[in-house]
Amino acid sequence: MKTLADLQVEKPEFWEKAWEEAKKEAFSRRKRKSLQESIAHWNKKAARFSKNVGGERGKKRVERVFIWLQKQGVNFDGLSVLDIGAGPGAFALGFAERVREVVALEPAGAMVAYLEEQIARKKIDNVRIIQDTWEEVNLEKQNLKKQFDLVFASMSPGINNWETINKALQCTRKYCFISGFAGRRQNNALAELWQSLYGEKPPAWSISMLYYLNLLYTKGFAMNVEIWEENRQHESKPEEAVSILKEELKRYDLEEFPSDEQIRFFVEDRMENGIFRHEYQSRMGQVLVKL
Repeated sequence: MKTLADLQVEKPEFWEKAWEEAKKEAFSRRKRKSLQESIAHWNKKAARFSKNVGGERGKKRVERVFIWLQKQGVNFDGLSVLDIGAGPGAFALGFAERVREVVALEPAGAMVAYLEEQIARKKIDNVRIIQDTWEEVNLEKQNLKKQFDLVFASMSPGINNWETINKALQCTRKYCFISGFAGRRQNNALAELWQSLYGEKPPAWSISMLYYLNLLYTKGFAMNVEIWEENRQHESKPEEAVSILKEELKRYDLEEFPSDEQIRFFVEDRMENGIFRHEYQSRMGQVLVKL
């Protein structure tokens, strides 16, 4: 029987390897997207994301993060911020009202278009946009190294291994914020549908806080951490329920995609009084690294 010493869990190499293995397992049933395919994927989601940013739930999420950062000692006055994977600008626009300057890095053109529209409409003059992926952006060319007080990456797909985390750390003088899923991320309806289609549980997502939190810990960084659970319900009529489940399944880039009839049969079989209920459960986490 292996001991903890045998597993070498206190060495960062262990967690780098574990993260890579988790990604391989997660992609065993779905194909890994190229950067260009990922950009196309987020372009398609831009309209819905933009709508969510302006919604009450989106605003509460932004405010929650800002309050937490201030409780950890982050003073926004005069701050310079790099927002990695800015999307339609939920946090970039929020920071713009509170800090000296923001650089928003976002590769998806549709997301950038919405952000530019908001900047123009609100007459914001302290946000600069870089349209590029975090994996490919040249830090020297864009003058990003050690230029920021806070490097911020909220649920960013660009943070996906130690190389991308270390790249973020190279850009900050004081703080680095990373948030993401901390284990469970489940739509109960999707889990049931997946079981009925494939006779197994949906594959786990590999971008988990477990790996980067332990990587930062074993590399000796000082940090503050918060983990919490989010639960919500959504009721929909059959056609909307089918559409939602199709979108959920598309995240997996399945080689054999189920037919609309299969999904509709599943929905109609589980409806109550013409309503289909989705239950979402997520375990979320955020970490603030202090240099």
